[in-house]
Amino acid sequence: MAAVAKTKAKSSATRRRNTYEKRMASILEAAAKVIARNGFDGASVRDVAAEGNVGLSGIYYYFKSKDEVLYAIQHHAFSTLVERLRTKMDESATPEDKLKAVIDNHFQFFVNHTDEFRVCIHEIDSLSGKYYKGVLETRREYFRLVRSAVAEACRGTKDDIDQATLFLFGSLNWVYMWYDPERNADVDAMSSRFLQIFLNGINAL
Repeated sequence: MAAVAKTKAKSSATRRRNTYEKRMASILEAAAKVIARNGFDGASVRDVAAEGNVGLSGIYYYFKSKDEVLYAIQHHAFSTLVERLRTKMDESATPEDKLKAVIDNHFQFFVNHTDEFRVCIHEIDSLSGKYYKGVLETRREYFRLVRSAVAEACRGTKDDIDQATLFLFGSLNWVYMWYDPERNADVDAMSSRFLQIFLNGINAL
């Protein structure tokens, strides 16, 4: 009987945790949409509540402030990018494959999380204090991972590799301005094209 009761309690706790995480994810999705549309300064918690069809008390149950909401969006985005890139790079056999994994990972995140991506691009410096510091190290880890892939695939000095990495980020972060999955090539084809341009230049296509 004790074992059955323990199992039921564990299942109940799991269901509560899953419900909690789903509701929080739903709020963050609504918040990302509102901030991407209105900007961080122009967005309000009330706007998020209306977009997510949840009461203000429901928002404040999960988050203390609008700043904490923005922190959660950015932390989730960069943590996801880092985690998925590590997995993809571990599965890559060659330096070129690792660099392709970088481009794939960034593109796929944009396609699947467009609003979150826009928020991270435009509101990267809207955080301050503990929230800024909380995201900064994950951002740096993402940069280090991407830079390591660039360093393996490209020749050059430290400055060359740093600049090439920043160039790659600049190119990838701009995709939200023009990429349309209905009109442009699919993610894999676009990633391959990006890779070849980055490594060999447009004339090599």
